[in-house]
Amino acid sequence: MRKISLRLKHLSQEHQAAMRLAVSARHAALDLADLPALSRRIAQTFERELEPHFIEEERYAVPRLRELGRNDLAERTLREHMQIRAIVSQLYEAPAAEQIKAFSEALSAHVEFEEGEVWEVLEAATERSA
Repeated sequence: MRKISLRLKHLSQEHQAAMRLAVSARHAALDLADLPALSRRIAQTFERELEPHFIEEERYAVPRLRELGRNDLAERTLREHMQIRAIVSQLYEAPAAEQIKAFSEALSAHVEFEEGEVWEVLEAATERSA
């Protein structure tokens, strides 16, 4: 297995953890009494796990997509990263069920996009160059 495929496998494993967080946040947002604690947990998990993941994607996947002529996918990846970062920032300022729901939905959609489109393009390019 080539190095690029190992990196994608690692990032996919991190996507699984991100999806668990998104689902957990969606369900927990129903408990309005615990919103400040939930918001802190999401923000801390984002800083500890998701932000480094985003940075790795921005250093590896985005430039590779551009090399392959897929600026559309590169730009969408960056746009969605910025959107999720903005939601997390808002959670710090004013914890609200709507923000948690927005975070959950944005993160779920982003992971599905990367797994369903971005990774397919990167894996196909890897197979062609093997």
